[in-house]
Amino acid sequence: MAEEQKQREAQLASRARIEGLTFRELAEHYGRWCLQNRASGAQVCQILEMHILPVLGDVPAKNITPQDVAELGRIVSAKRPLSGRNKNTPGACLSAQTVLHILKTVREVFNFALETPAPGAPGTMLFSGTNPAILSRRNRAIVLPKTDSRRLRVLSDTEITELLAFRGRREEYGELHDMILFSLDTGLRAGELVNLRCESCDADSGTIRVLVGAKDSLRSTKGGETRILRAGRLYPESLNMLRERLGRLKTGFLFPGPDGRERDANGLNRAMRRIMDKLGFNDGVTDPRNRVVWHTLRHTFATRMLEAGLDIYALKTLMGHASVTTTEIYLHICDMDKRRAALAKAELARQKLVTGTGEQ
Repeated sequence: MAEEQKQREAQLASRARIEGLTFRELAEHYGRWCLQNRASGAQVCQILEMHILPVLGDVPAKNITPQDVAELGRIVSAKRPLSGRNKNTPGACLSAQTVLHILKTVREVFNFALETPAPGAPGTMLFSGTNPAILSRRNRAIVLPKTDSRRLRVLSDTEITELLAFRGRREEYGELHDMILFSLDTGLRAGELVNLRCESCDADSGTIRVLVGAKDSLRSTKGGETRILRAGRLYPESLNMLRERLGRLKTGFLFPGPDGRERDANGLNRAMRRIMDKLGFNDGVTDPRNRVVWHTLRHTFATRMLEAGLDIYALKTLMGHASVTTTEIYLHICDMDKRRAALAKAELARQKLVTGTGEQ
């Protein structure tokens, strides 16, 4: 009986210790899991350290209320951006999209704790109760920031020609030309482009395997799934460039930085700003969503593929989107006349093939 009483007391003490965990302790568990299992693990930890833990870190998790989460949202909404396109804009604050992402991180910490057993306490989760960071329109305590950060800008045929013809004074512009061409032809994200390795490309077929792996050296996709692309579908010269590079580089990164090291993806954005300053594509543009940035190349690829008649679900796969809803945005900005003409041409070719009326 004495032994049983001792075990009960130990269980009660363990449960009391778990119930007293602070949000910081829950965040430490979640941060370690993210670093091992999520491509954005380092970014999650940075968000926690910079924005969330200074406000909620020392508060017992069980005492955090939706009002506390709402107050966190108000605090971070007033912060100045330390990076990005608005960091030098007077009076600029964190975007609504960033604030929403911060609040979602709080929600994910609690969700993780609700599903994760506490160390040394089988059957007991790190947190029990109701998640105070439930984000929905029905939760009146937390007013979600309204966001519309979608970039609708795509390059015209004339702008593409001018961009590919641009030659700056710096030696890097030769490399940038190839990277711009490859991005327009494949729709790769900047991070995927700088992580692409020669061994992931096939010179004969032009096949490109965009990898995701457990190690940073192998991880290159945002969506978390390996996908297959093919060079030369929109720009045949892109396939020629790929073959030339594979014949010359053999191993390592396809677009290596200094001394063969990985390039900084943010460096591509800075380079694009310099090019746009020269070409004037952004002159007079006040809405940041309408400015040409590196990501505009990916948007341009998507619209061109739709205009060529590609199925929306096939494009979803090529883009690496988790949901076709994201891909459908491009239907609103592509030239529907071109798309209808391409689809009609494909249907005519199909009918000729079925009826056998095509040329022999």
